[in-house]
Amino acid sequence: MTSKPQAPNIIRRIVGVVSRLTDNRRSGAPTNGAPRLIDVATPHGNLRFVATSEMEQWRATSLLHKEAGTVAWISRSVGPGDVFYDVGANIGIYSLLAALRVGPAGRVFAFEPHLLNCSSLLRNIASNSFGERITTLCVALHQDEQMLPFNYFSLTSGSSMSQLDRLKDGDDRAFTPEAVELKQATSVDRLVEAGAILPPTHIKIDVDGNEPLILAGMRRLLTDVLAPREVQVEVNAGCIDRIASTMSDCGFERIERHDTAAGLERLRTGSDPATVAHNLIYRRSPQHPANQGTQHV
Repeated sequence: MTSKPQAPNIIRRIVGVVSRLTDNRRSGAPTNGAPRLIDVATPHGNLRFVATSEMEQWRATSLLHKEAGTVAWISRSVGPGDVFYDVGANIGIYSLLAALRVGPAGRVFAFEPHLLNCSSLLRNIASNSFGERITTLCVALHQDEQMLPFNYFSLTSGSSMSQLDRLKDGDDRAFTPEAVELKQATSVDRLVEAGAILPPTHIKIDVDGNEPLILAGMRRLLTDVLAPREVQVEVNAGCIDRIASTMSDCGFERIERHDTAAGLERLRTGSDPATVAHNLIYRRSPQHPANQGTQHV
């Protein structure tokens, strides 16, 4: 068993970085002085975040309302002993919430390829003493095993919209990367079959547009007797049909749509719901032929 990192020592080594104020901008004001410790009370217990940028501060303080539907889904569906995949974990707000729900007997696997975000994710895990519950993988998920360019939309911790092997963000807008890293990409199926990660009971995927390829890389898992009970996928306008087809082929039925706070604001101002990024929750259908057999209970 590995020893738990000591949060105070890690915190003292953190330095301030330039931050972003929104997901759609790279510029922002730097933090003033030392990192900020942010305590968030959730219905399942308190969480502590170590924020080194205003973007991280915003993510921590907006945990309960930025994606209220995601919080509600984790709260009602994830329980003690479950195994939760957080694909696109960023600084770990939902990884930490899921860790509260799965308890000491459960496990969270947090996937985050952005190096600065992953560093913040590790600090947040340490500050909550969740090293025994959360396994972090700084890896890019894909349908294949190969080396691919990871294009950093921003080098600010807490940022989003960075892309694997593409130069368009989640809203399909072209961008020039601030940096490019050649990163090992792999698939969920390969990791599960190698025994590197446990089969999940729940999966959350939010990677700003690369969701179809990640789902393609877990088709064997999704059709296996140990397939997850439920999957939440972020859906962007250009991905709707591909995601729906994959989930249906693998024996999952859509049970719910929920929108982010930003998405709800766009809907209120008259945007077409089909053009607004949103989350869909899929549940494994017991009637599908692939689902006849022992399942998670």
